[in-house]
Amino acid sequence: MQKKITSVLLLISIALNVGLIYQFFYKGEKVVPAKEGRYEIKMTKENQEFVMAEMRGFLESVQKINEGIAKNDPEIIAKVGQQSGTCKVDAVPQGLVKSLPFEFKQIGFQTHELFDVMAKMAKKKYDRQLTQEKLNQLLNNCVACHKTYKITAE
Repeated sequence: MQKKITSVLLLISIALNVGLIYQFFYKGEKVVPAKEGRYEIKMTKENQEFVMAEMRGFLESVQKINEGIAKNDPEIIAKVGQQSGTCKVDAVPQGLVKSLPFEFKQIGFQTHELFDVMAKMAKKKYDRQLTQEKLNQLLNNCVACHKTYKITAE
C-alpha cells in the first residue's frame, strides 16, 4: 500500500515539475507574429527598457572585444567578457524570463555564455583567431535575434 502511495506521489511530482519547466522555458506569454515577418514580444515598458539596455550593453561589449582583438590585448577582452557574461543574468527583472519565448531565451543565454567563454579564453590561453571566431558566433546570435524578434511595450 505504501509503495503505491509513494509511486503515485512520485508521478504527481514529476508531472508538476514537467509543467513548471514548460512554463519557464517554453511558454512565451505575449508573442505574436508581426506584420514584417518577425515575432513581436510584448512586455511592460520597464522590461522593454531593461532588454534594450542589455542589448546596447552587448553592442558596447562587442566593440570593446573587437578593440581588444585589434590591439592584441587579452586583458580588455577578459574584463569586458566577464561584465557581459552570465553574471548579468542575476539582474533580470522578476517575471521577464517567463514572458519570453524559449528560442529568445536560448539565444540570450548562449550570448551571455559566449562572453564568458571569450573572457576565459583571454585569461587562460589567448588565441586571437579563436576569439575572433567566438565573437563572430556571438554576432550571429545578435543578427538572428534581431531578424526574428521585435520588442514592444504594452
